Amino acid sequence: MQRMASKEIIRLHNIVKHFRSGTVLVEALRSVSFTVNKNEYVALMGPSGSGKSTLMNIIGCLDTATSGQYVLN
Repeated sequence: MQRMASKEIIRLHNIVKHFRSGTVLVEALRSVSFTVNKNEYVALMGPSGSGKSTLMNIIGCLDTATSGQYVLN
């Protein structure tokens, strides 16, 4: 595993989140990857239902991803 660069405070790599609604599998996040560096401001934007709240719940450690890597420094 690579070491996180000292200025990175959040790193997401290929984050996937699936939910099951009855017999239907809902793909809320599909392969999301990005980093947030120290002293950066980041905005998540997108239409309703695009996965913003789901991603924020993963970043805030309120939920876990189905797969992928999340590193919080």
